[in-house]
Amino acid sequence: MRELADRLWRKPRRIIFTDGKDLRILRVARHLAETGLAKPAVVGSPFEIREFADQNKIRTRGISIKKPLHDVNFDRYCRFFRKNFDREASYSAVREKLQKPLWYAAQLILHGQADLCFAPATTEASELLEIERIFSSEEPFLSAFSLVRDDKKNRIMLFADTKFNPRPDSEELAKIARLTALNFETLTGRRAAAALLSFSTKGSANHPMVDVIREALKQIRAQEPHLKVEGELQFDAAFVPEVGAKKAPDNALGGAANVFVFPSLSAADIAIKMVRHLSPFRVEGPFLQGLKFPVQFICPDADDDQIINQALIASNLVNA
Repeated sequence: MRELADRLWRKPRRIIFTDGKDLRILRVARHLAETGLAKPAVVGSPFEIREFADQNKIRTRGISIKKPLHDVNFDRYCRFFRKNFDREASYSAVREKLQKPLWYAAQLILHGQADLCFAPATTEASELLEIERIFSSEEPFLSAFSLVRDDKKNRIMLFADTKFNPRPDSEELAKIARLTALNFETLTGRRAAAALLSFSTKGSANHPMVDVIREALKQIRAQEPHLKVEGELQFDAAFVPEVGAKKAPDNALGGAANVFVFPSLSAADIAIKMVRHLSPFRVEGPFLQGLKFPVQFICPDADDDQIINQALIASNLVNA
C-alpha cells in the first residue's frame, strides 16, 4: 500500500465521489486532500454539504463541491452529449439526465475534468453499461476482482470474478482471467501467474463445468501466449507449492499462483468471504474491471480505511 501511495504523490488523481452526503466520503475526501494522495471532489449542493460537514466537524477545505447546474461547462456538456450520443432526446431531457450525480461525474471524466469516479454499490450494472457507451464503442464486459493481502509475507493475490458473472462460459472466463492478470501486473509490477480453479486438477475429474475451464485455457493461450496461466487446478494445487508439485508436477505455476479465477460467482463469493472472516489476510474491494469508464463501487459496510485503500488501488489502475 505504501508503494501505491508513493506513485500517487507524484501524480495524484482527480477523484469524483457521487454521494456528497455520505459521512464516510467526506472524511475520506478530507484525508485524501490533506495527504495529497488525490484531488477529491463530491457531487451535491455546496450549501447542504458544507452544512452537513460543519455539523460533523469536518473541514471541506481542499474538497471541491460540484453541483451540475452551477458548473459553467454544464450546458456545453449537455449539447455535446445530445449531439454525439442521443440526438433524438430533447435538450431538456438531456439536461435532466446529466444532473444525475453518476451521469454528471461521467461527463467530468469524459471532458478531462476528473480521472476516477466512486459511486454507491447500489448503482445498477445496467446504468454503468449505458454510460459505458459514451466511453467506448466496443461491446462492454463487466467483471470484478477482490484483492487479498498477506502483509506478513508481502504477498498480494487477486480473486475473480467476485461480483458480476454467475456462471461464465469459456469465453467469459478467458476474459476475466486476462483482465485480472493485467490488473495484477499493473498494481504490483510483477508477472501474473493465473490459475483457473476447479474441483478437478489436470484431469482428475471430468464434468461439463471442467470442460468450460479447459476450453478457456485454450483460448487464453491462443490469445495471450505470454501470459503465465494454468488450469484446471484445485485451489491447494495452485496455492501450496508442495501440493502443486504432487498433484500436477508439470504445471506452469508451481503452486505459486497470484491470480485465482473462480469458475462461478458462487464459488468466488464464498471464497472471498471465508478469507475475509476466517484468515488474517486483508481483503480490499471488489474492484470493477472491463469498462473504459473508470468507476468503482463503495460498499455500504466499508469503513474509512477500506475506502481510502480502495481509492489508492483504483487510482493506480486508472489509464493503466
